[in-house]
Amino acid sequence: MLPDRRGRRSIRTNSKGAEVKFLKTAAIVATGFLALAGCAKPVDVAAVTDEVKRGVRDWGAAYNAGDADAIAAKYAEDAVVMAPGAPASVGREAFRAFIATDIANAKAAGVTLNLSDGDTVGVSGEIAWHSGGYTVQDAGGATVDSGNYMEVLQNFDGKWLIIRDIWNSDRPPAPPPAAEEAAAPAS
Repeated sequence: MLPDRRGRRSIRTNSKGAEVKFLKTAAIVATGFLALAGCAKPVDVAAVTDEVKRGVRDWGAAYNAGDADAIAAKYAEDAVVMAPGAPASVGREAFRAFIATDIANAKAAGVTLNLSDGDTVGVSGEIAWHSGGYTVQDAGGATVDSGNYMEVLQNFDGKWLIIRDIWNSDRPPAPPPAAEEAAAPAS
């Protein structure tokens, strides 16, 4: 600290060069931030919305066709999927194994997945989110389950991949199996 004209201590320097250097540095930093802000690519929200909605329709068709690989290809390598009644699947391969088993169980039960048309998409930069509803119908057309889903997607070099996915049933969970009656005491 240097004394000012009145002899008080001050953090100001008597050098105009330091002030000019500071202002010059601030101007360069501000210009850099403006340049970076200008580099952000504009997002065509309508095109992303169409792509995401088309992707979930393809997901449903692949599920009903039994194509776990086509579904898994829609997920990022480090995706996290939280399905009801199951531990989280972390990573594309873990999810592929989970969905292959789920598809096999659905086929054995004779049920099909149907996605609602009332789904919504939001987009902000390189991230999009998508939510909607689904029903599961048995071979006779009766609805045996219904629920909602939410997925978060990220743009990887022009390809929108799911990074988080969760769905839940609107139906209450099945009751636990009835406890076996205690064996009658031997006489």
